[in-house]
Amino acid sequence: MSLLNAYSVAAAALIAVGAYCVASKRNLIKVVMGIEIMTTAVNLNFIAMGLRGGVLDPLASMYAAVSMAIGAAVAALALALIVQAYRHYGTLDSSKMSRLRW
Repeated sequence: MSLLNAYSVAAAALIAVGAYCVASKRNLIKVVMGIEIMTTAVNLNFIAMGLRGGVLDPLASMYAAVSMAIGAAVAALALALIVQAYRHYGTLDSSKMSRLRW
Protein backbone atom coordinates (compact mmCIF):
# COMPACT_ATOMS: atom_id res chain seq x y z
CA MET A 1 0.00 0.00 0.00
CA SER A 2 1.47 3.32 -0.98
CA LEU A 3 1.74 6.24 1.36
CA LEU A 4 -0.94 8.20 -0.52
CA ASN A 5 -3.40 5.33 -0.15
CA ALA A 6 -2.70 5.02 3.58
CA TYR A 7 -3.32 8.74 4.13
CA SER A 8 -6.47 8.60 2.01
CA VAL A 9 -7.82 5.65 3.99
CA ALA A 10 -7.07 7.46 7.26
CA ALA A 11 -8.81 10.61 5.96
CA ALA A 12 -11.85 8.58 4.90
CA ALA A 13 -12.01 6.96 8.35
CA LEU A 14 -11.84 10.37 10.02
CA ILE A 15 -14.61 11.67 7.75
CA ALA A 16 -16.76 8.68 8.71
CA VAL A 17 -16.16 9.21 12.44
CA GLY A 18 -16.89 12.93 12.16
CA ALA A 19 -20.05 12.37 10.15
CA TYR A 20 -21.22 9.83 12.72
CA CYS A 21 -20.66 12.36 15.52
CA VAL A 22 -22.57 15.07 13.68
CA ALA A 23 -25.46 12.81 12.70
CA SER A 24 -25.98 10.85 15.90
CA LYS A 25 -25.09 13.13 18.80
CA ARG A 26 -27.48 15.68 20.26
CA ASN A 27 -24.97 17.42 22.50
CA LEU A 28 -23.85 20.57 20.71
CA ILE A 29 -20.24 20.31 21.88
CA LYS A 30 -19.98 16.78 20.44
CA VAL A 31 -21.40 18.04 17.15
CA VAL A 32 -18.73 20.76 16.98
CA MET A 33 -16.06 18.16 17.78
CA GLY A 34 -17.37 16.00 14.92
CA ILE A 35 -17.09 18.96 12.55
CA GLU A 36 -13.53 19.57 13.72
CA ILE A 37 -12.66 15.89 13.13
CA MET A 38 -13.92 16.23 9.56
CA THR A 39 -11.85 19.40 9.14
CA THR A 40 -8.79 17.47 10.29
CA ALA A 41 -9.55 14.80 7.70
CA VAL A 42 -9.70 17.41 4.96
CA ASN A 43 -6.34 18.82 6.10
CA LEU A 44 -4.84 15.33 6.05
CA ASN A 45 -6.17 14.89 2.53
CA PHE A 46 -4.57 18.20 1.46
CA ILE A 47 -1.22 16.99 2.79
CA ALA A 48 -1.61 13.54 1.21
CA MET A 49 -2.38 15.01 -2.20
CA GLY A 50 0.61 17.32 -1.88
CA LEU A 51 3.10 14.46 -1.55
CA ARG A 52 5.07 13.94 -4.74
CA GLY A 53 7.92 11.46 -4.55
CA GLY A 54 8.39 11.88 -0.82
CA VAL A 55 8.52 15.69 -1.05
CA LEU A 56 5.68 17.83 0.25
CA ASP A 57 4.40 20.57 -2.02
CA PRO A 58 4.54 23.92 -0.16
CA LEU A 59 1.17 24.94 -1.60
CA ALA A 60 -0.51 21.93 0.04
CA SER A 61 1.00 22.73 3.42
CA MET A 62 -0.08 26.36 3.02
CA TYR A 63 -3.66 25.27 2.30
CA ALA A 64 -3.61 23.05 5.38
CA ALA A 65 -2.22 25.83 7.59
CA VAL A 66 -4.83 28.35 6.39
CA SER A 67 -7.55 25.74 6.84
CA MET A 68 -6.41 25.09 10.42
CA ALA A 69 -6.48 28.80 11.23
CA ILE A 70 -9.97 29.20 9.78
CA GLY A 71 -11.11 26.02 11.57
CA ALA A 72 -9.87 27.37 14.91
CA ALA A 73 -11.79 30.60 14.38
CA VAL A 74 -14.95 28.71 13.41
CA ALA A 75 -14.64 26.42 16.45
CA ALA A 76 -14.20 29.42 18.76
CA LEU A 77 -17.26 31.11 17.29
CA ALA A 78 -19.32 27.90 17.52
CA LEU A 79 -18.34 27.37 21.15
CA ALA A 80 -19.23 30.99 21.97
CA LEU A 81 -22.66 30.44 20.42
CA ILE A 82 -23.03 27.20 22.39
CA VAL A 83 -22.25 29.04 25.63
CA GLN A 84 -24.94 31.61 24.82
CA ALA A 85 -27.43 28.86 23.96
CA TYR A 86 -26.65 27.12 27.26
CA ARG A 87 -27.20 30.33 29.19
CA HIS A 88 -30.55 30.83 27.49
CA TYR A 89 -31.93 27.27 27.43
CA GLY A 90 -30.03 25.67 30.33
CA THR A 91 -29.15 22.59 28.27
CA LEU A 92 -26.82 21.52 25.48
CA ASP A 93 -29.28 18.97 24.06
CA SER A 94 -30.30 20.19 20.62
CA SER A 95 -33.63 18.36 20.71
CA LYS A 96 -34.71 20.19 23.89
CA MET A 97 -34.16 23.60 22.35
CA SER A 98 -37.69 24.09 21.19
CA ARG A 99 -37.46 27.60 19.86
CA LEU A 100 -34.50 29.08 18.05
CA ARG A 101 -35.12 32.73 18.81
CA TRP A 102 -34.09 34.67 21.87
